Amino acid sequence: MTIDILEIALRDPHPDAALIVERSDGHRSVTDLAWWRREPAARPPVDTEILDWVKPGQSVADVGCATGRHLEILRSRGIAGIGVDSCATAVALAAARGLTAVHADATAWSPPEPVNVVTALGGGLGICGTLEKLGTWLAHLARWMAPAGRLLVTTVDWRGPGHAAWGEAAQSRDAYPGEVTLRLRYRDQTGDWFPWLWADPPTLHAYAQEAGLTMVKTMAWGAKYAAELRKEPMP
Repeated sequence: MTIDILEIALRDPHPDAALIVERSDGHRSVTDLAWWRREPAARPPVDTEILDWVKPGQSVADVGCATGRHLEILRSRGIAGIGVDSCATAVALAAARGLTAVHADATAWSPPEPVNVVTALGGGLGICGTLEKLGTWLAHLARWMAPAGRLLVTTVDWRGPGHAAWGEAAQSRDAYPGEVTLRLRYRDQTGDWFPWLWADPPTLHAYAQEAGLTMVKTMAWGAKYAAELRKEPMP
C-alpha cells in the first residue's frame, strides 16, 4: 500500500517534526511545513519572492498549490487564482481558507479557462519526473495560458552548490544528473521512491523553446533557481 507522507504530516495533531526529502544516494534536505500550516512565526520559502513577478489584475493557476499559501498571498494583492494539488488534505486546508483549489493530477488537469500566469514553485517543474517528459510537461502548462502568458517555475540547478559529486557520478554513467529519485520521511514513516526532475538553466531554455516558450529571466538562491518563461505569440 502506498503511504502518502505529506498527508500524514499535514494531519499530525502535534506537528513538531520536519518533513525530510531524501535522495537515492542518501542526500537529505528538510522541508519546514510550519509556513504551510500557517504557524504565525514561520518564514515563507525563499522562492515565494517570485510572486512579485505576478501583476495585479492577472489570473493565476498554481501547480502543486499545497495548502494554498501562494494563492493566499496573491489574493491579498487582488490577484485571482486557482490551485491544483495531488494531496487531498492540502487541498482541503486551502479550501478552508476560502481559496479555489482542485484535488487532481496536474499532468492530466487543465484550468477551466486560460490564465495569464502559471506558477510551479517549490520545485514544481520536476513533477514530470524525467528529462524525456519535460517538453510534454512544458507544452501542457503552456496550453493553460492565454496569449502572451507566463510560466514561473522553480527547480534545482544540479551544477550548483552541494550537488557536484552527484552530478559527476551521474555523468560518469552517461545519465542526466537532473533525473533524481526521491522519497519523503516524516517521524517513523517513509514513503515510496518517486522520480523527480531538476533542470539546469541551459537545458530548461532548450526544452522551453521546443514548447513555444522563451526564458526571459531567472533568479537564484544557491543551487535553487526560478525562471520566467513567456509564451510566444502564434505565427
